[in-house]
Amino acid sequence: MKRITTFLGIVFIALLCTLLYPPLSHLWLVWYNALGGALKLTVDLLQISFIAVVFAGLLVPLEALGWWAGWYGDKIDTKGHLGILEEAIPPQTNVVRYVIYLDGIGQASFKYFPDGDQFLRSLGAALPDNIVIIRGLMPYSVLNRPLTEGSGILASFWRFAERRSQSTNGGIFNALLAMTINIRNLLVVAVSADQRFGPIYNQGTAQVMYNSLINHGYKPGSGVPITLIGFSGGGQIAMGALSYLKQALDQAPIEVISLAGVISGNNNALLVEHLYHLVGDKDPVERLGPILFPKRWRIFFLSYWNRAKRMGKITFVSLGPVGHMGAGGPLDANKFLSDGRSYLQQTVDIMSSILLEEYPYNQELVKKKISDYERYQEAAFNRPEYYPLNQSVNPELYRPIASWMGRLILPPKEQRQSGVLFEVHHADEQHKHLVGQVVYLKWIDDPQSKVSVQSTKKDVHFNAEALYNYTQGKIVPIRINHWRQVTPLESLAGSRPNDDIVVMLREPVAVEQNGKITLYVTSEPVQISGRFYALVKFLQPIQQGSEQYRVVHFNRNSREFDSVEEVVLLPEVIPNQNGISNSMNSGIEKSPVNASGWYIYGAKNAIGMFVVQAIAPRALLRVKPQEVIVGRKPARKYLRKRSWRNITKHKGQIQSVFLSTRGTDIQKAVSKWREGDCALLVHVYGGIGGKKREPAAKAPVYFGHSAYGVAEVVREPLTGELRFDIRYHQVYTHNGDGLIAGTLSWTRYMGDRQFGWLGIRPVCDILIKFDALTQDYDADEVKRTPLELLNRQLEIMTARYRIGDGTGATYVGPANNCSQDSNQALYAAIRAIQVAIQVNPTEIRYAIKTNPQFKNWLLRHPEYATSFKQLVKLATVLRHELLPFGIARADWENSSTTTIGSSLADSPLQQLFRALVSWRTILPRKASDSVTQIFFKQGASIWILSTSQVGNLDPDIAAIAPFTF
Repeated sequence: MKRITTFLGIVFIALLCTLLYPPLSHLWLVWYNALGGALKLTVDLLQISFIAVVFAGLLVPLEALGWWAGWYGDKIDTKGHLGILEEAIPPQTNVVRYVIYLDGIGQASFKYFPDGDQFLRSLGAALPDNIVIIRGLMPYSVLNRPLTEGSGILASFWRFAERRSQSTNGGIFNALLAMTINIRNLLVVAVSADQRFGPIYNQGTAQVMYNSLINHGYKPGSGVPITLIGFSGGGQIAMGALSYLKQALDQAPIEVISLAGVISGNNNALLVEHLYHLVGDKDPVERLGPILFPKRWRIFFLSYWNRAKRMGKITFVSLGPVGHMGAGGPLDANKFLSDGRSYLQQTVDIMSSILLEEYPYNQELVKKKISDYERYQEAAFNRPEYYPLNQSVNPELYRPIASWMGRLILPPKEQRQSGVLFEVHHADEQHKHLVGQVVYLKWIDDPQSKVSVQSTKKDVHFNAEALYNYTQGKIVPIRINHWRQVTPLESLAGSRPNDDIVVMLREPVAVEQNGKITLYVTSEPVQISGRFYALVKFLQPIQQGSEQYRVVHFNRNSREFDSVEEVVLLPEVIPNQNGISNSMNSGIEKSPVNASGWYIYGAKNAIGMFVVQAIAPRALLRVKPQEVIVGRKPARKYLRKRSWRNITKHKGQIQSVFLSTRGTDIQKAVSKWREGDCALLVHVYGGIGGKKREPAAKAPVYFGHSAYGVAEVVREPLTGELRFDIRYHQVYTHNGDGLIAGTLSWTRYMGDRQFGWLGIRPVCDILIKFDALTQDYDADEVKRTPLELLNRQLEIMTARYRIGDGTGATYVGPANNCSQDSNQALYAAIRAIQVAIQVNPTEIRYAIKTNPQFKNWLLRHPEYATSFKQLVKLATVLRHELLPFGIARADWENSSTTTIGSSLADSPLQQLFRALVSWRTILPRKASDSVTQIFFKQGASIWILSTSQVGNLDPDIAAIAPFTF
């Protein structure tokens, strides 16, 4: 067979040379006349085949252009060409995955070679009924039209060639005809890879696949995953159609399995959920891809292909001593591996394990560094099992942090049910019997919200940098690596290597007790520390150096700390790798804030002693300022200069400063912060200096970190006074401390004695009360609050951060960092309100005149006129200030256009351009100052809560203010 192929190749080259250089025709005729009759017939057939191949090749781009131009009519009859199912779908089957098979370049009609038929039968038998395989498409025609269809000369030739090529009899003649089909279809693959005709051709094949999927029951927007299996040239066809098919199916998750595939690298491989590239060691054809297609050369490191490789989206799978196709190829059932399996069986085993999410990746990762999180886990008090659930507290002295609390547990991969397991630590009155039980927890989108957090579901495949980060001690979600369609709850529960994330559930919480008990929530669980809290003043340790402290509880009647005295446990925390302890219990009774008391958070250990896991200064969180600054000019001066200067100078102290824009009636201004009110929180922290300076602060400047959150005014039951209940939406990159991007309570993010920043970092939290931001806007009979929309946008952003958009990790860059992406969420929230009411004016008067729909809405809801006018003005100013060039970044307009997990090396020019467009949001402190000034100028009420290494008497640390212009 090799000799035959060599001979045919020599003849084709001779024909091509004769065509390109006519003077050689004389030599060709001399040689031709010297041949015998049989060889002359063979050469004649070769010439006819050559002409047919060239003519058919020229028709490929013409066919694609004709389809695009509509030459074949507006409606093309595709009945009978929509593919067939390998196995019928049984009634009442919930299909979990659709598979489309695209055959190799030997395909001339809807029929496959015997080895292809046997492969699909074997694969169908290995898969359950809820995975559907679609076969019978013609990927080498933009119209899904077989070469053999029709009554013309070419169709007759292709029918003859197909019959002879699929004949069991060998010989040079049949090999010649088979090669003719292969070359013709290889030209189609070249068209698909071509950057001029390829987009047209690929959109046409995507349309064919779309029609087939819809015909077999696929519902766009359902999120049901799709797998495209491309054999040989089918690999390029699959990758070419990917982007168009994904868009047509409402961003459906699509993965590609390339079986000996020839792929150009020109198509956007970043859009694929994952590409599995199965290649035999003896496959000479596939090896041409990295040579013939420049976009796969390493030197073009910014190509889609190379960026996808770096991001972990491509897995290369060796098939061993296997060739490209035919005898010795991956579908050969008559050749065997050393383990006794046929080549075909190996291919079926690998593909079925991929489709069933059971593929063994065999990645041996060795951790070279121990993270701070792992160091902290050595202390028993940092583990949930240290706190038994059967311990009770005095309800007069302690209150539960929330009605529903518990521990998130990541279920085994084979037991996934779109949620996670939840060990109930505390429940409301009706469901106290659930405490101690493990139930299911599912997060569903709020039916009144048009913003879907579940849209962040992605396949997670770690890229090389994420795997490297894991070995270097970063806490990445290694347990969900190679999971498909990871939900936000799964990414939260699986963010750490241990099931130790304790959360509270925000209302409403729905309980379903039909069979397996399931809890349903509509917002992200809030990460917390402890289960109960009390208000105390520290007196002294029971003896010098002891971890046991005497405390006295607050007396609500006398308003003094003269209630019950008790001994609590303040365990010594584990210092981090830089020798810094996040808190120190020694001398806490000498703290300036001890006189007004501390909220302590925790639970009882096995011996019944209350263990303090987190602390919070009462004076900081009271709705009672220590200082009031009146007037716009003094207030702006404080915001820009004094606030951070005071923080860095007054170590161990807190500041609660209220800014009043006008008037001297301070009491009246403060009284407007009523129970139930919510405020936007802008958070910024600084660095750790001194003798134990943290590594990140050793540079000339320290940039810090910023985030948004919500501060709600609540009536605290132990004191009866108003206080701020603060939640942060931390857009946070993967780190060694185990801090997880998501919603964190103040006690977990700031007050936790082991993990929080209260004792070691300077922090400025700015509370912005702006009625237009908390006003309910009734659009389409659904009430929407901009602040709630911001929360939802931040939940989406943090869910994306937890998995790095599927890459396993996130990186700080000029275009994507905590500040940039938090402000993107703010921009999206305000824009969503305007879109919901279908108005985006710079002036509300202009909108009333030019937008009748908006005018009618305003007439129906006159109570919104003032606040909506403020909101519109705020949106205009925010856009102008945050986007100084007057244009919105593409990813701010559509978050699906950027990848959170990308680094600067992936797309430096694009990232630098995006950074330039929104340069004011690059620096955390600059972004915070800009946003605060905007709100202040619009008349917002501002409250500043700041701390500087409170509760930590370590003399070897000092506060560093974050850099700004």
